[in-house]
Amino acid sequence: MALDVILGIDDPRLLLGIVEITGGTLGESSAELQQACSELATQVCAEDFSLDEGRRSSVRKVLKLAGFSATGRNKPAQEFLLADVRERGAFNLINNCVDVNNYVSLKHCLPISILDAGKLDGRLTARIANEGEGYVFNNAGHLIDMKKSICLCRGEGDGEPTGGPVKDSMATKIFEGATDYIAVLYASTEGFSRDDVQAAVDEMATLLARETGGTVVRQQVLPE
Repeated sequence: MALDVILGIDDPRLLLGIVEITGGTLGESSAELQQACSELATQVCAEDFSLDEGRRSSVRKVLKLAGFSATGRNKPAQEFLLADVRERGAFNLINNCVDVNNYVSLKHCLPISILDAGKLDGRLTARIANEGEGYVFNNAGHLIDMKKSICLCRGEGDGEPTGGPVKDSMATKIFEGATDYIAVLYASTEGFSRDDVQAAVDEMATLLARETGGTVVRQQVLPE
């Protein structure tokens, strides 16, 4: 059954793409996906490659809509990913689910959260985080302060922050045994058309279903 997804942010610049998959299996990415990742890495590592500045700046601006500083350690996730791929000269392949996420994120220049839908208590709310809200985002126990950031929250009411366009919480990241997944793509109307976001959503849904063997239960752009 699909999650109850609530957009609790009223700003005409913000578009959220949502992809929900059920009944998947984590494992190694297919040879086809690995090849696509290799080809994309070659493109972004080329000397003449440059980010689409309009898209890059629009994403940063929408992350700042409530005053969050989307720079330095708080850069959007796809900027960290680009730097990592350039440093390695390749994608750091992890598993089919995460690899799809990273491929679509870098290809479309969008930050994407991907969470274990089975750990969200039936509801996911996108809202602006309050003072003092944050979560641990890695195995080392490092904490990200989400104050004034767009955040994804699980459970009833305002919910517990557990994801966002910079980093996601360890509490709901996808680990071995996870079968249900939800991806949230963060975009701005200043750099992306609705059709642009829908194209990224559709590609994400197709690849996640193919790679995990799961079934797509939702692929949409909010607000509708």
